[in-house]
Amino acid sequence: MRANRTRRFFAAHIHKLPQLTSKEKDVLIRRLRSLTLEKIGLKLGVTEARIRQIEKKALKKIATKSYQQKLFSNTKSLH
Repeated sequence: MRANRTRRFFAAHIHKLPQLTSKEKDVLIRRLRSLTLEKIGLKLGVTEARIRQIEKKALKKIATKSYQQKLFSNTKSLH
């Protein structure tokens, strides 16, 4: 139950993150909805490997400390 709330929270806020490209946002949201790399690749017209690269790059951006600070300072103002 908690995992679903966490997924919904991040899915709702991913599209508001200016540092991510639209494709990165799309891939992350689809992955949060439990779509496979193959299905996402088919929808976007790219290979599974490319989806994996896009996802990895987006997660790397989000994982930086400065980015996390921006993310959480922005979400506090959203509540």
